[in-house]
Amino acid sequence: MDIDALGKGVALFGSALSVLKQAVDLLPDGSKKAEAIATLERAEKEFKIAEAEAAKKLGYEFCRKHFPPEIMLLSDDEEYWVCRNCGSKSKRSTLPGIG
Repeated sequence: MDIDALGKGVALFGSALSVLKQAVDLLPDGSKKAEAIATLERAEKEFKIAEAEAAKKLGYEFCRKHFPPEIMLLSDDEEYWVCRNCGSKSKRSTLPGIG
């Protein structure tokens, strides 16, 4: 699997969702707008799952206080994984090859 292509694909889809969200906001209120919002919400949830799957393949950790799981990023000192949503921290493993 080409990890770079996977990352670029996830980023591109995220950008497309942002554009679609702006377009849905321009629709007049009514049943069509409500349907578009519901469809967009499902797509966003599916995107979060795909983003998590890509991050897993890249070796990231996850905060399990959310569903779909939120990707955790390394702290500045690289000692902890930090949830970008709630700020929870997880000590980074010191074993070779393990995040």
